Amino acid sequence: MKRLRWILLIAAALLHLLLFVTVRLNTRAAAEDIERAEVFKLVDARELLPPEPEPEPELPPPPAPEPDVIEIEVQEGPAEEYQETEQTVVEVGTPAESAEPEYLPQHRISRIPEIPTRQILDRIVYPQMARRQGIEGTVFLELFIDEHGTIRAVEVLRDPGFGFAEAAVAALDGISVRPAEANGIPVAVRYRYPVRFQLR
Repeated sequence: MKRLRWILLIAAALLHLLLFVTVRLNTRAAAEDIERAEVFKLVDARELLPPEPEPEPELPPPPAPEPDVIEIEVQEGPAEEYQETEQTVVEVGTPAESAEPEYLPQHRISRIPEIPTRQILDRIVYPQMARRQGIEGTVFLELFIDEHGTIRAVEVLRDPGFGFAEAAVAALDGISVRPAEANGIPVAVRYRYPVRFQLR
């Protein structure tokens, strides 16, 4: 047993010596690696990019030259004298009745037009094909109503077919409505109006 102790003691001493030498050699190698190592600096990638060019300031467009206007009175007979000019000629005293009014969208009016729905329902003729097949539907129209309450035009936005749109437009023909208002003033408006067809 004594002999086993001595063998273990010698083995432990040799193991310690071996570890000491290994650590010492590794420390020297690490020191040499540190001396040879290059130092790297962390750089933000934005530092390496060239600066973005500043946008050029937008120049306002040059003002359009206003044409010179000469006002003349409309004459019945031939003109005795005339003058050649490169200027724009505008007739004064000509009625502007043919001008189309500016139709406001619904969100810009303060009071919607009053449409006589009962009168329209009395004038609607249910399409025969739809009646025979038991079909119901809704037609969505856009009415162009002027400031006097006249329906100037009707545009079909959605048509289920079977003659519903034609019947709805025919029922609106010649109908007068109370015009829409914006701040208490009658105005022309584009007004969306649904017409529902139901069998009774």
